Amino acid sequence: MENPIIAVIGAGALGGYYGARLIQHGHCVHLLSASDCAHVRRNGLRIHSRDGDFDLAASEVNIYDDPHAMPKADLVIITLKTTANNRLGELVGPVVKADSILLTLQNGLGNEELLASLFG
Repeated sequence: MENPIIAVIGAGALGGYYGARLIQHGHCVHLLSASDCAHVRRNGLRIHSRDGDFDLAASEVNIYDDPHAMPKADLVIITLKTTANNRLGELVGPVVKADSILLTLQNGLGNEELLASLFG
């Protein structure tokens, strides 16, 4: 697949890190973050990592606080805290298309089954 669209749902510490690394390597990434959206839109992202620190300018980061404003994604990476799993349908649903791949990077049990029951 040439230039897949990647959505990261729950772009806090974990999702922000992986999303930023994907952006750094030229991928088309769209981040969903309710709490940090305005800050990232103004300031971009700064990543501190044992593998090397780096910054992404605000102009390099596609970040949203509303999943309905995001494009449909080929790959959806879910990094929400499991305490927000009751919102998976409303947060993930708007970016899923028929052939999307969902990848959960959440702690806890039952995440895969819940996602499968919602999205097949």
